Amino acid sequence: MNADSGHVAGNVLYIEDNPVNTFLVDRILSARPGVVLDTAPDGRSGLSSAERLQPDLVLLDLELPDINGEQVLAGLRANPATRAIPVIVISANIDPAIQHRMLAGGARFFLTKPYEVTDLLRLVDGALAA
Repeated sequence: MNADSGHVAGNVLYIEDNPVNTFLVDRILSARPGVVLDTAPDGRSGLSSAERLQPDLVLLDLELPDINGEQVLAGLRANPATRAIPVIVISANIDPAIQHRMLAGGARFFLTKPYEVTDLLRLVDGALAA
């Protein structure tokens, strides 16, 4: 799948507190007309939104104002309603130990900021096509 893959469709929830990052992902995903983006500004509302919306994919930041991304991922995996939703972590954190913990905890991928637009699209395409 490439950067102009317009056939991908699904609902994506982005749990991110920084409005600039949320705006950026919204603009990037506009290249995918079949993708609907919902957002949550913190971990607790993200967990609630994931359970309510049942998205096809969760994009997750690690540094959130209330609970961190590791706690959000653990909460998603502990809830039978959200356990199977694929999660892609998007973070500026380059600590290999945290990346390993997130992947071991059930994240599908760990994308480090700053990232290439084509990398994000490729990961979203792959997760939604699965």
